[in-house]
Amino acid sequence: MKTYKIKSSDGILLHAEETGNPAGNSVLFIHGYSQCRLCWKKQINSKLTKNFRLVALDIRGHGLSDKPRDAYGDSKIWADDINAVINTLELEQPVLVGWSYGGAIICDYLRFYGEERISGINFVGATSKIGKPAMPFMGASCV
Repeated sequence: MKTYKIKSSDGILLHAEETGNPAGNSVLFIHGYSQCRLCWKKQINSKLTKNFRLVALDIRGHGLSDKPRDAYGDSKIWADDINAVINTLELEQPVLVGWSYGGAIICDYLRFYGEERISGINFVGATSKIGKPAMPFMGASCV
């Protein structure tokens, strides 16, 4: 397993881990709020490693990534984080896989960077928006 510290647009360092076939199609796993890259350990340690290049990211403020005080409210920053991972690791047309809040981060990336540099998205029990209209989908504990 390779580990990386990737600098985002605002200078914070994001932690990522890579396994699998370096020549395979790339998959970037993006976890949800209050989680970390370890939620993807079954995928990272599965037979997928034979054919795919698998990267699991700790989003900012989580796991082994930096935890800035006031850098969470701007959706452009979340998009920049994903862009930094794609660029730094030279992921070619990755599939972005998001669980929970990871889906909203994927939507931020698409809003600011478009779909040209990715080959697909996969929402795994993910949300695609935050705010009052989204609260019924998040559950009573989030209200």
